[in-house]
Amino acid sequence: MMVCMMAWRPIQALMAISATFKMLESSSQKFLQGLVYLIGNLMGLALAVYKCQSMGLLPTHASDWLAFIEPPERMEFSGGGLLL
Repeated sequence: MMVCMMAWRPIQALMAISATFKMLESSSQKFLQGLVYLIGNLMGLALAVYKCQSMGLLPTHASDWLAFIEPPERMEFSGGGLLL
């Protein structure tokens, strides 16, 4: 749920960008402020995609798409500092 909201909020903000900057129509720095707002929301969206990828939710291997391909084998196992 948290990752979904992390992706949904920047999308909502980008869809409502004209309403957000309606009060700044006469401002001389509207372009710069809009650009910073756009970059910030795109960075939030990129962070959500990175988080989904690090959690393994994005299909990154051929075995994620095709049932007849074996998943890749791990070359190494880590125990996190504990003896296994």
